[in-house]
Amino acid sequence: MAICWILPADARGGGDESPPAVTERGVGGTFRDVVKPFLDRHCARCHDAGMMKGGIRVDRLSEDPDDSQLRVWTRARKQLVEESMPPADEPQPAEADRAKVAEWAGRTIDAALARQAERNGSVRRLTVPQYRNALRALLGLDEDLTEGLPPDALSKDGFSNNAGAMVLSPLQAEAYFDIAAKAIDLCLVDDTARPAIQNFRVDLGRKVNLRPCPDTLVLGAFSALLDNEDFAVTELTPGKPFAFTPFRMRTKYEFLEGYVGNDTIRKWRKFDGLAHAVFACVRGTTGYPKGEPFEAVPEGLLLRPAIPGPVVNGIANTYGPMANFKIAVRELPDGGNFRVTVRAARYDDGLLLEAGTPPAAGRAAAEVTPDRSGAAAVAIAEPGIYRIDAAGAAGAGKGKLVLRIDDREFSGDLPEAKPDAEAARGFLVVRLEAGVHRIKARHGEKGTLRLALRRVDEGSELGRRFAAFERRSPWLGVHLGLRRDCGSTLRRVGEAQAVPAGPARDFVFSGPINDFPSPDVEPDNVNYLAGIREIAVRSEFTDGRDMPRLLVRSVEFEGPYYSEWPPKTHRDILIDSPRRNEPEAYAGEVLRSFATRAYRRPVRDEELVVLMDVWRRAYAERKEFRASLKDALAVVLTSPQFLFVIEESSGPEAEDLTEYELASKLSFFLGNGPPDALTLDLAAAGQLRRSLDGEVERMVADPRFGLAMQEFVSQWLGLDRFDVVAIDGGRYPRLTREMKAELRNEPVRFVEHLIRHNRPIRELVDSEFLIANDAVASYYGLADRGEGGLAFAPIRHGDPHLGGILCQAAILSGLSDGREANPVKRGAWFARKVIAEPPDDPPPNVPKLPEDDGSRLTLRQKLERHRSQPGCVKCHSGIDPWGLPFEPYDAAGRFRDAPIDAGSTLPDGTGVRGLEGLKAHLLADRMDRIVFSFLKHLAGFAVGRSLTYAELESFRAEARKGVPGDRRMRDLLEFVVKSDAFLKK
Repeated sequence: MAICWILPADARGGGDESPPAVTERGVGGTFRDVVKPFLDRHCARCHDAGMMKGGIRVDRLSEDPDDSQLRVWTRARKQLVEESMPPADEPQPAEADRAKVAEWAGRTIDAALARQAERNGSVRRLTVPQYRNALRALLGLDEDLTEGLPPDALSKDGFSNNAGAMVLSPLQAEAYFDIAAKAIDLCLVDDTARPAIQNFRVDLGRKVNLRPCPDTLVLGAFSALLDNEDFAVTELTPGKPFAFTPFRMRTKYEFLEGYVGNDTIRKWRKFDGLAHAVFACVRGTTGYPKGEPFEAVPEGLLLRPAIPGPVVNGIANTYGPMANFKIAVRELPDGGNFRVTVRAARYDDGLLLEAGTPPAAGRAAAEVTPDRSGAAAVAIAEPGIYRIDAAGAAGAGKGKLVLRIDDREFSGDLPEAKPDAEAARGFLVVRLEAGVHRIKARHGEKGTLRLALRRVDEGSELGRRFAAFERRSPWLGVHLGLRRDCGSTLRRVGEAQAVPAGPARDFVFSGPINDFPSPDVEPDNVNYLAGIREIAVRSEFTDGRDMPRLLVRSVEFEGPYYSEWPPKTHRDILIDSPRRNEPEAYAGEVLRSFATRAYRRPVRDEELVVLMDVWRRAYAERKEFRASLKDALAVVLTSPQFLFVIEESSGPEAEDLTEYELASKLSFFLGNGPPDALTLDLAAAGQLRRSLDGEVERMVADPRFGLAMQEFVSQWLGLDRFDVVAIDGGRYPRLTREMKAELRNEPVRFVEHLIRHNRPIRELVDSEFLIANDAVASYYGLADRGEGGLAFAPIRHGDPHLGGILCQAAILSGLSDGREANPVKRGAWFARKVIAEPPDDPPPNVPKLPEDDGSRLTLRQKLERHRSQPGCVKCHSGIDPWGLPFEPYDAAGRFRDAPIDAGSTLPDGTGVRGLEGLKAHLLADRMDRIVFSFLKHLAGFAVGRSLTYAELESFRAEARKGVPGDRRMRDLLEFVVKSDAFLKK
């Protein structure tokens, strides 16, 4: 921010007279006799209450400047020394006066840095994610009870944990009380009662049901049912080490309206049997690009990847992917955790060739023509990869070919034969062992079918493609939601799991049922389709490459799921004690234990007295121990000691954090949640400060560090912009809802990787690798580089237009309008977030950059025209030069290989060409700014407040040490943790 030093008109005197010299008083003068007159003569006209150019008022500058004034004086001193102000076309101050003011400013700044700012401790409310994590850690509840809380406000730097922005509204306080009551009710159970547990299994496979339901079952919009004989429902009784009541589903129903087949009915019908309580269907089965989307085989149900629904007219299909296999259920528990166990395997599959692939040339290793029953046998002399071509008789129509080789089944379409020639096409590539193989073929059209088998060289292109296909594993995902005709409500349960080669095994998915969409309908609704929930099982889509099919043998549901009774949530509160029969003594033990864990430090005697008073009043009124505890427990959950991170101070001087305060601060920084038992044990022993290195290393390696990075990186880099930008699906069809979700994770996982592995910070600017899964890699045109499925891992890209955070699609697309790139947004983001040189706020009433005014001007020309308007040039001179190098990247965040002028002259006069040139400039000359920006933003997130001027200067000094680009990311994090900004209160 430049300050214009202009002599006020009424102080200039007449003619060519120079202004009178400032009187000296002592060495360097004083503020009153030297500095204040200088400001009045040279600054006040443009920087008083009336003008306040650049947001600066010199009439407020004082002899003892605060942090905000120190920032002004630092810039002003630099401009005085460099003689860049006043502007050349304004009267200049005498050199002696300039030197005196600059000297005074330097001494004042140095004195301010030397003195310690008043600290007075701090009180900072937990953010919504931190509060949610604290509840889960304390209570053991998986349910998210925080949906009713208002979102956290953001500070100027974009962080939601800044104490200055974290007000506690009446609405939020009321929500805390409601959440506390609900949480305690969920945790404490009647341990004398038997829980009711629902448990059923759906077995899948061709003709697996020996007594299929004779009724025509429901379809609904865009759905297809599995044949009744291809799934069987069995109610189970799980084995438990405690007594419980098995929940049996209702089987008799009477409905007035609904569907039979695809026909709407309006008449009363009675239904009986589990097939009307639990049934299996598939949605989105038409138009699958290659092969059958699902297929029942004797071993189970085969599923191909669930391709995301298409985008039509810019709107994503709400009916879910193709194909979407679901189990529809009329009754599921109202609350508690559930467990879905899927028995599945990676099918020993073959690679279907694209439709219309011509047959291979050369002699076949074997040829076979199945008999009328479709059966045949073929002898294979050598094991290996074989290609199978299929030929139908001349004039045969097209149709589906189902080919079974021993116990494996493959299906696909045959092309229509020409009237005068035999139709032949490449059909399948498969690995075969040596020996005789039984083959059975089924083709929907009349005529003979001939199969030719040819050995494939493993070093050939087709051989390598098949080997890559064999290495891939399907990813199993489970989703839960409710059924409706107008779209999908399914939400993923946990994380998808890779299904490796080998025999079928169980994959377990669990979650709290109340976190998933629930049908809210009145009891005994007479519509056949009302109130139905759905459990979806998918082979999750990765990047569109051919993938072995997922074989699902069974799906089992159990809920509420208890491994013991009473559950752990209950026992963690009502702890074991020999004084359980002494109500008051036992209440004291329970409340001491609970409050100590909630407060993240030992509860104080005076705090326990308050809680016991609450309990006594409730016990006297209710005469029931468990119910009387709820009021006191609710007081704990709504107390400042739980809802806030509190650092108590005895005075304004800086003090060391106590061990328990350090435990909380460190854990909420590096885990976004409360300290665990290991950290609290160190604090109790007074060893945490001495063990900081080891604790930081342990916490960075802990999975909870990913939660902290999700918050920090998202807020630092402003990824919320990507969440809300409306992408033009017509222009950018690959940026689907599912792809956005994967790309959104890339910056977070990238920064997390750099810190976990202590990589040099220069890789933040430019790296030889991406942290990507197969979906993200394919988006950047690197589909052949990754084989990790949905798991994020390092991938070398070999592309000068990739690497580092500046090229990541989630960031660049979020800094667009969804149709066109926006260099102004990108430049402002770069200045704020990457080099920590934020531009001035724009003056009021500045016109927007025209999007499409019919002038056919280039974006660069539009910017030039916009900057020429009064009030615009100053701001844009610090924004546009940083944004123009990003121009080759479109609104979807991908590089456009087209002739685009991406040259720019940076604010310091350096010329760069494109983003590669900008990266080179940063790596060579500006890495100290990158280090400082990272330290500034990380420290602001770590301490949960705005940094003082002195703290910022200490980070600036640290950023200039050594070779800045070689500084290591985790080392910088450790520097923040060991800084006074973090360790003092």
